[in-house]
Amino acid sequence: MSLRGGAYRRYAEVYDRVWKAAPHERFVDLYLDAAKLAGVRVRRVVDAACGTGTAAIELAQRGYQVTAFDLSSAMVSCALAKCRAAGRSDVGLLVGDLRAVPLADGCADLVAVLNASLNYLLDPRELVEALSNLRRLLGGRGAVVFEPLSARFLYDGYEPNRHLVDGDFRLDASYEVQGDLLVEQIRWRIDGIEATECYRQRYYDDAQLKSLLTAAGLTVADHLPMFPAIPAEPARGRTLWIAVP
Repeated sequence: MSLRGGAYRRYAEVYDRVWKAAPHERFVDLYLDAAKLAGVRVRRVVDAACGTGTAAIELAQRGYQVTAFDLSSAMVSCALAKCRAAGRSDVGLLVGDLRAVPLADGCADLVAVLNASLNYLLDPRELVEALSNLRRLLGGRGAVVFEPLSARFLYDGYEPNRHLVDGDFRLDASYEVQGDLLVEQIRWRIDGIEATECYRQRYYDDAQLKSLLTAAGLTVADHLPMFPAIPAEPARGRTLWIAVP
């Protein structure tokens, strides 16, 4: 079963604390570079599965028209608070599902899907449905740029990212591969309160992804490795896929 409306519940409360050191500005750079590789002139961006809105805010600060959505209402609430704090009332934020995107046809030049979010869709039919919805947002032109779960992360992982201690906050994450599924168990403690959440992602290899994109009416235009553009060990093996109608 894939994620439903309960995705990233309490984890949303600590998400930015976990990922505060991530090179978010460089992620945005690469997504825009990927669009250029596809020959897309970007003015309107949809940030799909936007999380707490860090990329959406960065894009808005660069002058792009941004709409962002996430399945998790808790994550969207965090994103709204961050937009208010940053004075970004121009970012459109809403709760929405990749499989039933609540946006109009042709509303974007670039649809960005960060951090292997599509891999939370465990049924290939759901992934085709999601990709078809994202293609619809382009209205026949533009690009969908996404990062799939990498084989390197699936089989090798990156141990330093699995443990974090920051003052009174401690997080430990464990991963188990079950066939083509990656099962992630996240445990954290803050202010003496402990919490645990579990998530599953499905690994799709390159041939599967290409086939599913074709079924959704998309064509692979190019790939953009994230390393060494992001010269950090966790970026090794991570690649952006650039798909066009």
